[in-house]
Amino acid sequence: MTKALLLGILSAFLLSPQLFGQSKTELITVNGDQIRTKTSGLEQRKAHQPIVILEAGSGESLEIWNAVFEQIADFSPVLSYDRLGLGKSSASEENPTVDTRVKDLEALLAEMKIQPPYILAGNNWGNLLIREFAEDHPREVEGMIYVDPVLDTENSEQLSAYLSENGLDGEKLVSDYRNFQNLSMANRSKGNTQEAELFLAMLEENKLIWSSQAVPKVSSLVILGSRFNAFPMMGSLSENSGEFFNLLIESKKEFLDEYTPLHPEYSVLLSSGSMNSLLLQEPTQIAQSVRQVLYADPNGKIVNAAHRLSPEDFDTFITDLFTYMPGSLLTEEDINMMGYSLMRFDKYKQALSLFQKNLENHPNSANVYDSLGDGLMALGRVEDAVPLFQKAVEMGAEPRHRDFELFKKNLIKGEAMLAEGN
Repeated sequence: MTKALLLGILSAFLLSPQLFGQSKTELITVNGDQIRTKTSGLEQRKAHQPIVILEAGSGESLEIWNAVFEQIADFSPVLSYDRLGLGKSSASEENPTVDTRVKDLEALLAEMKIQPPYILAGNNWGNLLIREFAEDHPREVEGMIYVDPVLDTENSEQLSAYLSENGLDGEKLVSDYRNFQNLSMANRSKGNTQEAELFLAMLEENKLIWSSQAVPKVSSLVILGSRFNAFPMMGSLSENSGEFFNLLIESKKEFLDEYTPLHPEYSVLLSSGSMNSLLLQEPTQIAQSVRQVLYADPNGKIVNAAHRLSPEDFDTFITDLFTYMPGSLLTEEDINMMGYSLMRFDKYKQALSLFQKNLENHPNSANVYDSLGDGLMALGRVEDAVPLFQKAVEMGAEPRHRDFELFKKNLIKGEAMLAEGN
C-alpha cells in the first residue's frame, strides 16, 4: 500500500505514565432510557486530557472491546457503551439512524459530564458513527482509529462493478452476499435486527459516504484485516468464497491507496489478522494504535491549546500534560522553541508557562534560565529576570555554552534596564 504503517511498541510509549484505573460498568439514565457504560480513569482524568471512546460494530455490545479496553485503560481514560437496543441498554422503540445514534452519544457524554477532547475508535459499521460524530464536532475530536471500516467500495453498486471488473459475476455475488447477511440476522434481538437492517439498507441504496464526509484533519489510523474467515459462508455464494473476500479486501486497499495521499493525516496498517475479527485476534495491535494516535503531534496540541485557552487554563494544561504524555516527546528544545513562537503572537503568559516548565524539568540547562528571563522581560518583570540571566551566564561559562555571548548580552541589557528603573 502507498501508505502502510508498521506499528511497533516504542520504548517511549512503554515508559509513559500509566493510570491503572479500575474499570466500572454501570447503567446511565439518559432521556428516560438506560445506557450501559464501561469506563476507566474518569476520576484520574487531567484537565483537557483526551478520553478514548470505543464504538462497536453493527449489533455488537461493549464486550467486543473488552480485550482492547483493558489495555487502553493502562494509559488513558476510556469509555465503551451499549447503544440503545443492544447489549444491556434499554430497548429502542424507534428505528435507529446514523444521526440518532450520534445524538444518543452526545446525550450520554453530556449526562456523564465527559468533556472533550475525544479520541474516537470504531469497529466496522461503528466507524460510520464516529465519522458522523467527528463531522458534527470537529473541534472536540483529537484523533480517530478505524478498525476494518466499511468503505464506499462496499456499496452494492460499487462492489458489484469491482467484482465484475475482476472476472466474477458481480451482480450475482453481491445478491448472494446480501442474502447471506440477511439470513444471519435471523433469531437476533429486535435492536440487533433494527441496526443491521439500517446498515444493509445503506449498502443496498449506495449511501456509504466515507469519501465525502468533512471530518476534522486530526491524526487518523486505519487498520485493515488482510485475511478472511469464509467458513460461515461456505455454500452460500455461487462462486468461490475465498476469491470473493480477497477481492473485497483488495477493493478496500485500493480505495485507501487513493484516499490517503489526499489526506496526509491518515496512516494505514495492514494487519495479518482476519477482517472483522481484529478486536478479538489483535487487541494489543489495536491498543498500540490508539496509543500512537493519542501521542501524535504533542507540539501541535500545545500550540493549539495556547491559542484556545486562557493563560490560567493553559498553565494547568501544561502541568497536567507532563503527567500523561511521555517526557521523551516533550523535549527541552521543542518546548523552548514553542515558547518563543508564542511570544511572537503576543502569548507572553502562555510562553512563560512553557519556560517555567522547562526549568522544572531541566534545572541544569543554562539555556532554560536565559529563556525564562526573556519571558519575564517581555512581561516587564525585569527584577525577576536579571537573576535568571546571571544564572545562565554562570552556568554557561564553563564549559562554554554556544550561546554564552547571548546570555551575557541579555544580562547586560537587563541590568541596564534595572538600573534605569531604579
